[in-house]
Amino acid sequence: MKIETIRDFQRPRAQVLHMFRDPARIETVLQEMGARVERVSVAPQMAWSCAMVWREEPRKFSVNLLETSTDETMTMTLESDLAGADMVMDFYDLDDGGCRIIVEAELSAHTMVARLALQSLRLVRGKAEDRLKRFVGALGGPPRK
Repeated sequence: MKIETIRDFQRPRAQVLHMFRDPARIETVLQEMGARVERVSVAPQMAWSCAMVWREEPRKFSVNLLETSTDETMTMTLESDLAGADMVMDFYDLDDGGCRIIVEAELSAHTMVARLALQSLRLVRGKAEDRLKRFVGALGGPPRK
């Protein structure tokens, strides 16, 4: 299943990219989603081993982030036994000095349970796209105090 979203920031692209390149920021966002996060690799290809509870079961997953085109494109892959997601994030300058990120994510199910969850997600595509937009917004948002 393919989902897409666009997220605009009122900060320059360099500042938004800085947040995406910060492994601690990514760890914080994943932890705020309820995941336990352990960094296993740093730039140029950052990677994390994670775990969280989903449907009352502990689930392990991995996250990989690579800047595939300097200052323009990043790819993030989330992979578990149940499902996977491949995201391509393209960064653009806006005329007002802000930054736009266009995200395309391809979700794939590896088990019957995940296929059923993905089917129900298709029925509420807008909700999935909204979650993706909030995730990208959290990653690229201003530094937290």
